[in-house]
Formats: sequence, C-alpha cells, structure tokens
Amino acid sequence: MTDKAAEYLLRLTADNRSMIGNERAAYCVSLIEKTNRCTADEIYRLAADENGLYTFAENAESKEQETFWQAFQSVYMCIVSAEYRREGQKYLPEDFEAIREEQLNGFFTFLAEVQPDAEECLGYFCRNVCL
Repeated sequence: MTDKAAEYLLRLTADNRSMIGNERAAYCVSLIEKTNRCTADEIYRLAADENGLYTFAENAESKEQETFWQAFQSVYMCIVSAEYRREGQKYLPEDFEAIREEQLNGFFTFLAEVQPDAEECLGYFCRNVCL
C-alpha cells in the first residue's frame, strides 16, 4: 500500500513543481525514492532533518505552499509509520502518536483512487487519519 502513497506523492510533487521550485521538488522525489531502500528510522530522520519537510512547511511563502507541504508531510509520515509497523516496531517516535494505524490502508486507497489535490488530501488526513 505504501507504493500507492509514494506514487501519489510523485504526482503531487510534479503537479506543484512550479509552485515549490525545482530544487525542493527534487528533494521530494529523492525522499520518495529512498523509502524503498532505507529503514523506517532512516526515512524518518530524512524528513525530520532541520532542512527538511518540517522546515519547508513552517517557512512556506503562501497558503498554497503551506497546504502542499502539510499534505506531503502527512502522506510521507503515514508511509514512515507503515514502514515502522512493517518492520515490527512496537514503539514509534512521538511524531506518530496522532496517526491512527487502522486508518492507513483506507487513506492509501483514497490517495490511489481519488488522486486528490493537496487540500483534499490534507482534509481527508485530518478528518480520518489524525487523532
């Protein structure tokens, strides 16, 4: 299921490349590509890096950029959470406490079937996945 979410993030990034810029779009693609080659801890650290997703969301230049970064971060963190579970981790970092594990497959299916824009994605996440 995480493959579908990764495919969604690639499309979302491509659709918003002109808004976020080529350098940050390349960063997003790099993060997505690493999800299949790295452990959950490694991909989590990449996102939590001081020059990473959290910083981009905090320093967005417009409401549209902020929505994109929050949607991207939400999906990416769901992927990381699913990877932690797949690896058998019982205790996840604090950032994952608000993610309802039982809702992940439904969220990933929604992303694959609906292909929502960033605002729709974030809305679904907040209503259904996040505590």
